Amino acid sequence: MHVRDDYGLAIAEADAHEALAAHRAGDLPPVALLRVPDPPRETWTDLERAGFVRKPVWLSWRAPTPRSVDEYAARLARKARQDLRRAIDRAADAGVRVEVHRTLTADQLDPFLRLYESRVSGMRFGFSFAGSMRDGMIDNPRTFGVFAYDDGELVGGCLCREFPEDDSVWLLFSAVEARWREHSLARVIYLHAFDETRRRGFPEVTMGNDPNLYGHVAKPGLFLFKTRLGFEPVPAKPVGRAPAGDCADLLLSVDALTTPVVMLGHADENSYHGVATPRLTARVFGAGPEVDIDRYTTRTVHTVSRVELPTPVAGATG
Repeated sequence: MHVRDDYGLAIAEADAHEALAAHRAGDLPPVALLRVPDPPRETWTDLERAGFVRKPVWLSWRAPTPRSVDEYAARLARKARQDLRRAIDRAADAGVRVEVHRTLTADQLDPFLRLYESRVSGMRFGFSFAGSMRDGMIDNPRTFGVFAYDDGELVGGCLCREFPEDDSVWLLFSAVEARWREHSLARVIYLHAFDETRRRGFPEVTMGNDPNLYGHVAKPGLFLFKTRLGFEPVPAKPVGRAPAGDCADLLLSVDALTTPVVMLGHADENSYHGVATPRLTARVFGAGPEVDIDRYTTRTVHTVSRVELPTPVAGATG
């Protein structure tokens, strides 16, 4: 059994037989999560009986490219439509200027990276993934930026990249200053990103890939935010260097995580192989009775359930 640090979270990895033996013996490691990478099919039933969640390691949030603001708004729930209209009006009333840079110079990119990194630095388990990709985004015709300016000052933006092999544009990184986050400026920025995606002829837009453990690097609120924007989670495909694949996870502690912790598991043995719309199920950990877990259902997430941690290690640390 190998223990590694995953952006501040202790994860133990083992093969299926070792993990099941540890579970039967009550000898689970004092970590936040026990993971079995790519569990063999013949072990799926035993792992699920032991409380493991068989799931995609990464999730991709996808939606058809909107043809217009009205067409996009029609997909949203009523409150989300109202929030979108208010965000558009507030930005217009304040004179916010949104620019699409179809290729990026260092002078255009670096102010956004500073804003992005200031946001990430305030997060537990935060990591500047965008900063590590800086050189590959400059003067790259497949990368574009959508930036919002208030009185000439950058107040928000989104970095996007074409993936022709996936027939989509990915909205990779976004950040908005605090005073504009509460006015939902990100929604206005995304509308311009959708327009550029349509102009480039891509039929689908993707809000990037998230690790399938909401409560760690990606927070549970991000799940709800992307849902409200009309995107659906599906198992990530191996596009470019983006990771994919399956694992089986046994969550042992939420002490180091933001609750409620949410994982999306495969609903059944054939939950996504050979079907257009995958069938997933949300497992919610550390949610009190006041938490409405039904908010974590979507078109692709058919069911949701509260899950208790294994009692012997409920106090384990991350």
